[in-house]
Amino acid sequence: MRYPAEMFDQMQFFFQEYNDHQLHGAIYFAGRLDRECLKKAVSLSMDLVPILRSRYVESAWHPFWESMRAGHDDDVVACVDTDCIKEEIDRFLTGKTDEFRGPQLMVRIVGGPDRDALCIVMNHMVCDGAGFKEYLYLLSSLYTNLRRDPDYRPSDAPGGSRSINQVYRQLRLRDRLKLLFTRKDVTRHDSGLAFPLSGIGDKSPFIATHKLLRSRFQVLKEYGKKYGVTINDIVLAAYLRALSRVMEIPPGKRIIMPCAIDLRRFITGGKAEAICNLTSTIICDIGAEIGYSFDDTVIRVKQDMDVKKGGFGGLNGLVFLDILFKLVPYTKVKPLFKEKFINPVLFITNIGVIDKSRLAFDNLPVLDAFVTGSIKYPPYFQLALTSFDEAITFSINLYGTASDREQTENFLRILDDELQNNAIDNGVRGDVSK
Repeated sequence: MRYPAEMFDQMQFFFQEYNDHQLHGAIYFAGRLDRECLKKAVSLSMDLVPILRSRYVESAWHPFWESMRAGHDDDVVACVDTDCIKEEIDRFLTGKTDEFRGPQLMVRIVGGPDRDALCIVMNHMVCDGAGFKEYLYLLSSLYTNLRRDPDYRPSDAPGGSRSINQVYRQLRLRDRLKLLFTRKDVTRHDSGLAFPLSGIGDKSPFIATHKLLRSRFQVLKEYGKKYGVTINDIVLAAYLRALSRVMEIPPGKRIIMPCAIDLRRFITGGKAEAICNLTSTIICDIGAEIGYSFDDTVIRVKQDMDVKKGGFGGLNGLVFLDILFKLVPYTKVKPLFKEKFINPVLFITNIGVIDKSRLAFDNLPVLDAFVTGSIKYPPYFQLALTSFDEAITFSINLYGTASDREQTENFLRILDDELQNNAIDNGVRGDVSK
């Protein structure tokens, strides 16, 4: 079987110059998984989502995914028991799939003395962070059902369109025509500023994480509720302020921050037809250099983001790009895209809430979980965040030196300090909209 490589699939492949185009996730349990059952669940998931058991094929006109025969699924899942759980998880999560050989998924069960962690790496060409979460829910459901019935087979598969057309179908024809001639915010959105990395020494991939625990997350929610702002607004303001503390910003320059936005918001019910990529970008630009109070920064972020997310935010120019990818041969699109598209150096992506109720592996309690995006090549720098059980995991993924890792981990502490000293300790003091 062959499946078309959709526009976003191809774009993620083109981004390999900037990052490893992989998604990474970890789930921590309070006990042991049934390992044979988990292997069966992974194999069944690849039957249901056949692109996972496919390889990417470039061709002169349009690239495609080509199915591979089952038979090597045991190679997808590995089990390792170790006393060095964190080191093993870090080592696995910085690996990557091979899109040309397939499959597009790697799974490892890392076992400690009395509990397991489940780690997954998936090719970003297959899906975005929201799609990755849907895969986790699918896998957990399959595992649960197979534990209760070893012969279980689902009655329906998560099939359907992986194309952006599922978004366009929600729009009126006149709106699609309007978007066709609106090309802003698609290719050029960068402030020319970069996070200060050393660049000296041997580089290796790493994922730096920082936890904002439930009690502090609750205070952020109270801050947001009282002042009419979202958690995303608060974190984005803190991110901008933290960056301004570590970067030398020349006079007249300001931080222009591209932000990921999920296009599923245009689909009735907010759910895609299949596991796929449906993430675009909007640009936060609050105008001046960051020199205001934290509360003022949050309000300026909210005001700008409300405008950008209104209407068809994130869709501008994508109709034109979609037509380009469909009508122009792949051999022409590939160099043209690389020439015209400038990948932003700084970025933020909120992958959102991992639904604890849907991440149920039979009766095995889940202690923690997080999902993070691609590992960036310097100078590209991205903050990602997911929340689980009302706690936030911040992550920054880089190919960098030991010094870069130290700087990155210190930056996450600065970000935490912005939240702690402003939104958490001092934020609930009055209406910042006044």
